[in-house]
Amino acid sequence: MNPFVFVALDGLVKDEARTLSITEELKSVRGNFGFKINLDYVLRKGLMNAFLNIQRFGRPVFVDLKMWNGTRTMTSMVRELVALKVDYLNVYALADELLPEITKITKDSGTKILGLTVLTHFNESYCKKHFRRSLAETVRHLSLTAVESGCHGIILPGTALHVVSDLNTLKVVPGVRPDWYSDTRHEEEITPREAVENGADILVCGSPIMKVSNPVGALEKILSEIA
Repeated sequence: MNPFVFVALDGLVKDEARTLSITEELKSVRGNFGFKINLDYVLRKGLMNAFLNIQRFGRPVFVDLKMWNGTRTMTSMVRELVALKVDYLNVYALADELLPEITKITKDSGTKILGLTVLTHFNESYCKKHFRRSLAETVRHLSLTAVESGCHGIILPGTALHVVSDLNTLKVVPGVRPDWYSDTRHEEEITPREAVENGADILVCGSPIMKVSNPVGALEKILSEIA
C-alpha cells in the first residue's frame, strides 16, 4: 500500500473545540491520511458519538483503545466497532490465545485489527526488565504472536522495523517525529522518511501536526517527505 498517515487527535479531551477546528482544516489536504482518536475521548463521548464526530470529516478513522481484556469483553467491543465500520482498532499482542476469537469477527468487514507490540514510550531497558528480552527480540516475538493470531497488522517502534522485514503484514509506526520537530514524549523515535524507507506502511503522528502554528503545512510537509 502507499504510505499512510494517521493524525493523532490527542487534544480532543483537553481542548475539543480547537482540535476539531484544526481537523476541519486538515480534512481537505490532498494525500493518504486519516485521524486517530484515543480511549479518553471515547470514554468522555461514548464510542458511537466519538467515532461519528470524527468520521464526518470523510477520512479513515483509527480508534486507539489498546484492548487487553477477557474474550467476552473484547468480543463485545470489537462487534460494536465493526458495526460502526471503524477502519482500524488495536489490541495488545500479549492477549495471545484470546486474539483469534476477536480477529475472526472482522471477517468480510472493512475493519482491520492491529496487534500492539511495544509502546514507543518504552525502551531497551524496559523490555529487558519485564520481558527478559531485548527490544528487538520482544517486538519480533509479539509480532509473530499477532500475525499468527489473525491480526491484519502490527504496531511497533520504528527503530525495530528491521526485525519484522520478512513479515507480510501491515506495519504501523507511532511516535513519528520529523527532523524539524522534537519533544521528549517517545523513547523510540523515527523520522517519517526513515520509517517508510525501513518498511512502515502506516505512520501515526500527532504533535508535529497538531501543536504547530501551521497544521496544514506540517501535514503537507510530512506527506511530501514520505511520497
